[in-house]
Amino acid sequence: MNKQQIKFQLAKLKDLISRPTTDVSWSSYNSSSDAIKDLNLIEEGILNDDRTSVDKLLYLLSPTSDLQEISLSSDWENEFIEIAESLESAI
Repeated sequence: MNKQQIKFQLAKLKDLISRPTTDVSWSSYNSSSDAIKDLNLIEEGILNDDRTSVDKLLYLLSPTSDLQEISLSSDWENEFIEIAESLESAI
């Protein structure tokens, strides 16, 4: 597992989510900050070798899951696909 690559890609993802135009209405998150908090917890878990955090991230990256829905409704789906592929490769 390439933890540095995971940190780098999660930072890019959190950057996209923090944009003022991000729309979370098609996800289970109430706000962009909730999504970022969740990703921060996942990142912390991964850095501490918590397999549950890895599984949760993989789930969030899957088609029709929260992060893809956010990317589609926020018009950065292409960037999301690149980040998701890179994260999956790093895992």
